[in-house]
Order: sequence, then structure tokens, then C-alpha cells
Amino acid sequence: MSIFIILYCVKVNVLSTIIRIQERRPLMDMTEFEFVVPEVVQQLNPMDCDIFVIKFMQLWSKGGLSRAIVNDKVIKYKEKLLTQLIISLKNEVRENVYQAMNQ
Repeated sequence: MSIFIILYCVKVNVLSTIIRIQERRPLMDMTEFEFVVPEVVQQLNPMDCDIFVIKFMQLWSKGGLSRAIVNDKVIKYKEKLLTQLIISLKNEVRENVYQAMNQ
């Protein structure tokens, strides 16, 4: 059997599976969803957007922020995140970081 026939059969099987799934799934009414646009603090410089996004994700809870993000604490947020990343058991280069800090 040629590779083209095999690929065609796989494509047909995948498409028929997708069609069966679509037929069983009820249509979603997007008007049922509540869209939330929370008021958030603006970062004071163009370099801190990463930490603001991370803090926003950490503090998001049930349609709003569980507490405010404070501009004055951005350095503390960064220090805490860096510490968590370095000491994490999932950090495969943790020992290298410790050694570099001791030099």
C-alpha cells in the first residue's frame, strides 16, 4: 500500500472523528459567559510587564484579583519569584546556581 493511501486513510479517519465529536457536542451560547475586565495598576516602566503578568495570574481568583498589585513592591515580587525558581526541586541547574553564588 502506498504512503499516499495510508496518509489519506489517516486523514479521513481523523476528519470523521472530529465530525462525530462536533455532532455530539451542544452549541455554546457565548452570551452566557460573564466577561470581566478588572481594574489593575499600571506599571511605571516598560521593563516590569513580565512581573505584572505573573502577579496578575497568581492573584486572579473567581472573576477578580484577590488583592491589589502594588507598584512599590515590584522589586520584592521579583526577588520572591527568583528565589522560588532557584530553590525549586524542578530546577535542574539549581546546584550550578549555588556554586556560582559561592564563587
